[in-house]
Amino acid sequence: MRDPYWNHNTHYHPWLLAQLPDSARTALDVGCGDGLLARKLARHCPSVLGVDIDAPVLAAAAPAPNVTYKQADFRDLTGTFDYVTAVASLHHVPVDEGLTALRRLVAPGGTLAIVGLWSMSLRSDFGYLLRYPLVRAVDLLRHKSDPPAPLHAPEDSLDRIRRSAAELLPGATIRKRLLWRYTLLWHKPAAE
Repeated sequence: MRDPYWNHNTHYHPWLLAQLPDSARTALDVGCGDGLLARKLARHCPSVLGVDIDAPVLAAAAPAPNVTYKQADFRDLTGTFDYVTAVASLHHVPVDEGLTALRRLVAPGGTLAIVGLWSMSLRSDFGYLLRYPLVRAVDLLRHKSDPPAPLHAPEDSLDRIRRSAAELLPGATIRKRLLWRYTLLWHKPAAE
């Protein structure tokens, strides 16, 4: 099934779906927006909760079997989930606070997958910024389209995010990706 639009976030939906454990019974999509990823997750997971703090954006979320939407700040949620995703949403909160909340929401033995943004600088990201012509070409070829949603510039460097993840999510893997994104993958120990 073809997506209704493409952008730098939806580009990583296949990666996020590939991280979904076969055994996952519950999933949480933090910052779900119009619910596109939540609906994709529900094709493979019996119960998906899509959470977004922005009421007008969430109002546009299409209903789907196995998907519940809730207007809330993810930091206030209770319970745990076998699979937790956060796409372009972690940078809307202080990184330590956000990672601590996400860690708490992942069930023992569960998986956390983040597609995030970081604050770039010429000094630390010069080589990465040289990719701009490639990113622009991809945008033009794919006809980038962003649904309405509040934007927030990232404040933390990737080094800062890596340090926080090392402390709060031991063993997490973080990779710089194309299209101004990084991915973070963490498996919570079953004994935790």
